[in-house]
Amino acid sequence: MSGLPATIPVVPVLWNLGLARARERLPPARLRAVQDRLLTRLVRHAHARVPYYRRTLPAAAVATLRGAGGLAALPVLDRATLRDLPAGELLAEGFTPGNTREAPTSGSSGVPVRLRYSERDLGYLRATYLHDLLASGLRPWDRIGYFRVGGFRRHRLERLGLARNVHVNTGLGLDEQAEAFLAGRPTFLWGFPGAIATLVDELLRRGVAYRGVHTVVFAGEATTPAAREHVLGYFGARGHEVYASVEAYTIARSCPRGSLHLRSADVVVEVLHDDGTSSLADGEGEILVTRLHAEAMPLVRYRLGDRVLIEPDDCGCGVLRTPIVRRIQGRAEDRVVTADGRALHADFLTNPRILPTEGVRRFQIVQRRPGAVEILLVPGPSAPGDLAETVRRAVAGAAHGLEVTARTVDAIDAEPNGKVRLVKTL
Repeated sequence: MSGLPATIPVVPVLWNLGLARARERLPPARLRAVQDRLLTRLVRHAHARVPYYRRTLPAAAVATLRGAGGLAALPVLDRATLRDLPAGELLAEGFTPGNTREAPTSGSSGVPVRLRYSERDLGYLRATYLHDLLASGLRPWDRIGYFRVGGFRRHRLERLGLARNVHVNTGLGLDEQAEAFLAGRPTFLWGFPGAIATLVDELLRRGVAYRGVHTVVFAGEATTPAAREHVLGYFGARGHEVYASVEAYTIARSCPRGSLHLRSADVVVEVLHDDGTSSLADGEGEILVTRLHAEAMPLVRYRLGDRVLIEPDDCGCGVLRTPIVRRIQGRAEDRVVTADGRALHADFLTNPRILPTEGVRRFQIVQRRPGAVEILLVPGPSAPGDLAETVRRAVAGAAHGLEVTARTVDAIDAEPNGKVRLVKTL
């Protein structure tokens, strides 16, 4: 890491914070113009300086590209390709492992990948991350409790007691997580909903009443309304949601009304439909993302692995005016196998219109053999007494060709990365 700063530089973050905030507040037409300009520049940079894209991007399509409307003429980059490419194939000329920073994904897709960022990339990405925190209610004197595996670098303002970090390592045992939380006394939380809810259960078991948290930002995985209310009720806190990934940073953030708006100044989002067609930020299918600030390792039309439903903005919050992510329906790899060997996307089972989640804090679909699924349910206090049978009947009505059973459990174990798999094959 020769030549890279040991701590997070503050000045580039503050400079880019103003830029990110200004872009987010642009009228829709001007925001689209900014997005098109940044995208055109990124694609031309990738074609000119990145070996992989020099080979795979059609020169004519690059030359005529004038914005997001031309993306469909370019190939999709999937996760397995990114994982298997030789080192340096996706690094732009002038960037090396020595002058970039590496960040691995959590591996929840089953295909872990490693990304690289220049310091200039990170200067902007850290600013958008800080913007998300501030927009969610962060105060300078807050202690931020991060629920995540692995550590992170400190920033210089912590020496002044500003935006101090408390690391709750979700890769450790629950006792160690609870001790780190209580010792750090965080006032603002960010992380996996399941990990935070599990900690709340542990604090309740210990008889600890902790009311020092004023805001919880749920990120990294979907959660049920009951689980969200359980966490926020325990802390007496406000809640926000962020849809983000290591590859793209923030894709969407909730507004004051709770709608999950796309961050269109920072990413271009497409939806790849099951029939192979794609549309810009609209419809149901697999999400494709292109991060607009990526000089070291551009990812053009990257197949993130999530299935989503995105619809036009109808929120009226007056704060954000971009399309809304209505649902993150699970991983594209979340499939169940029927008795005759067909592999089906599991989102037809996990859709809240099919699987009732009232009173359910957590659930998981487990498949032990083709043709049969079991739904594990962690009930909350408001769950009906016949929860398992109610869910079983509802799902069985939509799951033609699958034998469906359901049962309640006290807990569902998280994976080593701290997340809970929505669909698990044993």
